Amino acid sequence: MSRSSIKVLLTCLAIAWALVFVQATEETKLTIYHQKDGEYIKRGDIVGLPGVPTYIPSDNEIVHFNAAKDPFYQIKVKDERTGNVFLSSVKMCQMVGSEWHDEITLHLDESNHFYYLSYYPESNYCVSSKSDITTQPFNTTVNVVTPVTGPKPLLGNFMSKQSPPKTKKATVSINDEIPENKEIEEKTFFQKYWYMIIGGAFLLMSMVATEPPPAGAPPARS
Repeated sequence: MSRSSIKVLLTCLAIAWALVFVQATEETKLTIYHQKDGEYIKRGDIVGLPGVPTYIPSDNEIVHFNAAKDPFYQIKVKDERTGNVFLSSVKMCQMVGSEWHDEITLHLDESNHFYYLSYYPESNYCVSSKSDITTQPFNTTVNVVTPVTGPKPLLGNFMSKQSPPKTKKATVSINDEIPENKEIEEKTFFQKYWYMIIGGAFLLMSMVATEPPPAGAPPARS
């Protein structure tokens, strides 16, 4: 294998590792809108998934609502990574009673990808209003729920006959504990990894043996 081939191989490996690292560290951004008069106004973003999510409000977080026309407060959440859209709504009086403290629970799958959300006001207490309602800066708590692996079922033939009890034999007490002040012999580095050292030596010898001579060099004499 020539030196140029080795350089090309190392470059390809570096690019592949870089792509894997970027994909592993790719964050999911969720954009939140609130609905008013049939239109959706951007309220803020949730960033930081799949790590610790953070809610960042936008400049349009404060909106005026008509209490008679808007009995419900509705949000739309868009996953910017997949383009999926989720809708959720609660009573407007509950948002007023909660003083605009709400809770968003994000559900992640086995691959730590967002796939569903739950939206709640902080309190179910209702404060009715006949006048216009103006939102306050939202105090939003973002929670994350990940799947929990359940217990594995026990496998085996439970209907099989039980074997008759074996007769007890006299047992000999064996002390298998390590005596105090006795050092355990550790293997050397060569004893642990001798196969990797030999394999690397063979690979290096084959690369050197197949390397072409430099241009202009006289042929080797027999």
